[in-house]
Amino acid sequence: MDAPQPRTDHQHSGESHPQPITPIRSFQWVGYNAAVALLYFITAKASLLIYVSAGPASPIWLPAGLTVAALLILGRRLWPGVFLGAFLSDPMLTPTAAGVIAASSYAAGVTVQALLGATLARAYLDRQALSVIPGREWHFLFSAGPLACLMSPTIGASSRYLMGMLPAENVAQQWLGWWAGDSIGVVLIAPLLLLLWPNSQPGARPRYRLLLPLLMTTILLVAGSLTLSRLELAEARTNFSQQVKTLTELGFLTLKEKISPLYAVQSFFSASEQVTEAEFLRFNKHISNQPHIVRIDWAPRVSADRRQAFETGMREQDTGEFAISTVDQDWQKIRAPAGDDYYPVQFSTLSEDTAFNPLGLDHGQFDDRRRAINTAIRSGEATAKIINLHPSLTDMLVLFIPVLEPENSQTSDRKDVVKGFVLGIIDFRQLFLPLDLAARENQLHYRVTGFSNSGDKTLQVGALPTEIPPAWSQSIRVADQIWRLDMAIGNNAISHVVRWSFIGFSLLAGLLVSFAVLSSRAYQLASYQHHQAMHNSRELLSAIIESADDQVAAVDTEFTLTVFNPAYVEFVQQVFEVTPEVGQIIDGVPPKSGANVEYAGEIRNNIKKALVGAAVKTSKKVTLADQTRVFEVYYNPIISTDGTIIGATRIARDITSQRELEASLQQRLDELRRWQKTTLGRESRTLELKREVNQLLLQMGKTPRYDDRGEIL
Repeated sequence: MDAPQPRTDHQHSGESHPQPITPIRSFQWVGYNAAVALLYFITAKASLLIYVSAGPASPIWLPAGLTVAALLILGRRLWPGVFLGAFLSDPMLTPTAAGVIAASSYAAGVTVQALLGATLARAYLDRQALSVIPGREWHFLFSAGPLACLMSPTIGASSRYLMGMLPAENVAQQWLGWWAGDSIGVVLIAPLLLLLWPNSQPGARPRYRLLLPLLMTTILLVAGSLTLSRLELAEARTNFSQQVKTLTELGFLTLKEKISPLYAVQSFFSASEQVTEAEFLRFNKHISNQPHIVRIDWAPRVSADRRQAFETGMREQDTGEFAISTVDQDWQKIRAPAGDDYYPVQFSTLSEDTAFNPLGLDHGQFDDRRRAINTAIRSGEATAKIINLHPSLTDMLVLFIPVLEPENSQTSDRKDVVKGFVLGIIDFRQLFLPLDLAARENQLHYRVTGFSNSGDKTLQVGALPTEIPPAWSQSIRVADQIWRLDMAIGNNAISHVVRWSFIGFSLLAGLLVSFAVLSSRAYQLASYQHHQAMHNSRELLSAIIESADDQVAAVDTEFTLTVFNPAYVEFVQQVFEVTPEVGQIIDGVPPKSGANVEYAGEIRNNIKKALVGAAVKTSKKVTLADQTRVFEVYYNPIISTDGTIIGATRIARDITSQRELEASLQQRLDELRRWQKTTLGRESRTLELKREVNQLLLQMGKTPRYDDRGEIL
């Protein structure tokens, strides 16, 4: 049998035989399994009602939580009931071999999932109280829910695919919806049933107010799913052409507006005879902060005869070892070779801490950039081109905007009317990101194609499936290019993005609410157990104090009595002729006339010493019942767990008998010492006489009578 076992921390393997909380006898086993099968069938039909209305997946599969809770409460022996209920409730069950096999595989997956979930969750459950161990709430929910719930959808979806009942393109969607519904059902329903199940542990009865968050969350999610399904049906009847038109206007036609601020930089240089770096950076501060603009460069045209003067002037402006440069194959700056003219970067909005500093880099040294510059010079208009600026800046859209000299300048060469170029380096992926996100959100296909004036394709963003013809086209002109947007409605235009978002939200909400409820329940039980332990400890301490022969009393920092025993009461009554009470100042009631007032003051002084951390030991002779008694008294501070002194104790022990015994023993010891001294002198004299006898016998020529120890030979 596998019923829940009480959890104890002192069990040893092979030595403990815990009794189940809810034992299942043999005649009960069939009834319990039948009940589980019936409840599974009922809750499955209820969940299928939500499933029919919900679209791709049921937001809450109630039987998943029911099975885990049943196996946790009553044991793994109930797995046949789980299998039977799942088998009978499977919509695929038909009176055919294929239907029976499909229902059996589904029931097998459900049973394996329930057994795995209960097994994993049992490690984090206090089965005596049917409550999660404090601090293990996430372990419990994750193991019984999202982790264990991988089993049923995997076994069920794969078996139905292999049997030809589930198309390959729907397997992923079916699996994900299956897993989400089971996971939400476990994390909401299993804790709910654990709280509802009665248990016999004193003080551990369920607090039914904890059920309200779980019930309300379940009801709200079901109601939200039904409402959302109706909204999805309404969405299916909308006119998608208007949606596409709106998307085009907001996501595509605004692209030109996002680039137009770069032309303000052109006007800024055209209207200024000379621009400093500080003015350039200040003017471009807000423009360069746009997410699609990587940086803005100003590259003046420098003729060959002005190169040296330009480099000298830049070095004098504290720009370091400035030189018009190009790069080698490792992208290291080298001095640019001689040429007719140069377009070096004089100012740039790129931060100084970047890996590659473009200052001084001549855009004219690169073939693709030189072609774009020459095209802009011939046309007098901006040119856009996809260029690899650096290994870290690949496929950037660079807008070459020429800045021309005033119209009254007379020159035969168009190059001479060009002051320089404003270069806008644009990340066109970021530029088209809003369009891309909007198209994905609305399940639309799109493609943006750029064409130059000569008809060459310059860029392409997005993609259209070859089998789907464009249903909408729109074009705009950007610099010297035409960008055309082609859009098509996907095969599955009515997406379930909102539905899947709702399911994800439901799973997250279920986890958070269940975690809060389980935590409250766990710490509620822990608080109860702690309170019981404290109560038992206080009772034990009170019994020890009450039964002690010594006088025991304790005071707080205000000298107020907090606890004392009968021995102390008897002592105070005899010595001071007053009766102590809890809450009374230890010397708050004056002793009656004739009592030992001096001793009362001595007690207070010793308690003062204890309250500042000293340990005091004294002895005192007191007359009790016309007898002089000797007491040994200890005063010690009471220190809390945080090291603060919160009171003091006074413990007095009657050592009169001990002192009398010590005096008697001392007297006996003195007598023994005197006797030893007297006896020791007599023995020495006797030994000397025996030696003298031996000497006389030797003088008379006779044998000695005694040995060296005085014994007769």
